[in-house]
Amino acid sequence: MGNAVNALVLSRRSMLGAIASSALMAGAGAPAWARASGYAATQALIDGYVSKGLVPGAIVGIVKPGRFAPTWLTAGRTLFEGGDPVSPRTLWRLYSMTKPVTGIAVMQQVAAGKLGIDTPIADIMPEFREMRVLVDPEKGLESRPAERPILVRHLLTHSAGFTYTITGNGPLEKEYRRMGLLPMSAGGANQPGDTPAPDLGTYMQRLATLPLHYEPGTKWRYSVSMDVAGALLERLTQKTLDRVFAEQIFDPLGMQDTGFWVDRVQQKRLAGLYAWVDPKTFKPAGKPFLADGPAKSEWAARPVMLAGGAGLVGSAENYARFAQLMLNEGMFEGKVLLPRATARLAMSNLMERGVLFRDGDGNGAGGRAILSDSAGTEPGRYRVGTWGWGGAASTLFHVDPVRGHAVVLMLQSVGNPDGPNEQLFNTALAADSPVG
Repeated sequence: MGNAVNALVLSRRSMLGAIASSALMAGAGAPAWARASGYAATQALIDGYVSKGLVPGAIVGIVKPGRFAPTWLTAGRTLFEGGDPVSPRTLWRLYSMTKPVTGIAVMQQVAAGKLGIDTPIADIMPEFREMRVLVDPEKGLESRPAERPILVRHLLTHSAGFTYTITGNGPLEKEYRRMGLLPMSAGGANQPGDTPAPDLGTYMQRLATLPLHYEPGTKWRYSVSMDVAGALLERLTQKTLDRVFAEQIFDPLGMQDTGFWVDRVQQKRLAGLYAWVDPKTFKPAGKPFLADGPAKSEWAARPVMLAGGAGLVGSAENYARFAQLMLNEGMFEGKVLLPRATARLAMSNLMERGVLFRDGDGNGAGGRAILSDSAGTEPGRYRVGTWGWGGAASTLFHVDPVRGHAVVLMLQSVGNPDGPNEQLFNTALAADSPVG
């Protein structure tokens, strides 16, 4: 994939453009078990994605409180060039939907008493003890000593003061690229001349030498903070991040198809990742091209850096298990993986008083926490209390306690301004799950 998917330099929101009308070809190409679910508007929406050529295939999984019994809506196939029919076992690149997993793994350590929400991360990662803050982020790297420490809550909510090479091109972002402080080691967001991402330990040593974009806890800025959270888990447990995830979340939930890379058998189930940006000019392309697929994939080998912010690949079936855990407030099939109070805390706004995310909403443990409810007049909006996040390939996930469900959308489209859009996806869900 590499530079061919440089569209990742766009913000998550800008990658989700407008989509086709949800009234197209209801039920076309979907198996009977998917069509007979009672989610006509949502089924019509993903059928429209396929009929308009926005993606070759898509799947929606919906879970309700209690036992794990998902409803599946499917459309299309895994490749424009053919492939297999999309199924719950199809594998997808999760990108930033890795962040909620990392956030919950951190909250499990909080529940176990190994650290607190307000523990300074320097207590575990001393290289971050004497941070500096940019004087003027637009002009250069001149800095002053930070007045506040970075806390665990700052990592979980993108308010630590770090930045991302995909959210700006100022002096600090350029320094990140020079030092290989990239969103993932696979190279999907690299620009020509960028230094490859190092292993997670080296990444942290380099990051700690650079100033922060702003004073910790004072602003929201999309950043590498969840990669730092992953490194914090490694340092705290003395285990690699893949083992932390496996022991704390994946094995207990039965998520055997989720990880930082795929084996040869799993690779055959990878959906194609399609980019809508010319790989030579990085300008919008007239049609999609296959950037990564089952025949040749950058996810076929263990990555150098285990990216807690964007590194996972997994199936809709597996991620629906994680969604079920959070909808059940920490319980899955009778097993408590997270105390209810901690699960509720994780899905609440963890930012400091007066600091907010976009549109007046908050940020929980790796996911957006909806604080205001305009869904009655704007059906494309989330209901208050909803927690979740999306990925760069237009995947989406959220837990909605008002409607009493958790939802996972999997497809693979990067950089299409007319591609899948979360507002119309939410509108279709609202039509299928009305709330009085």
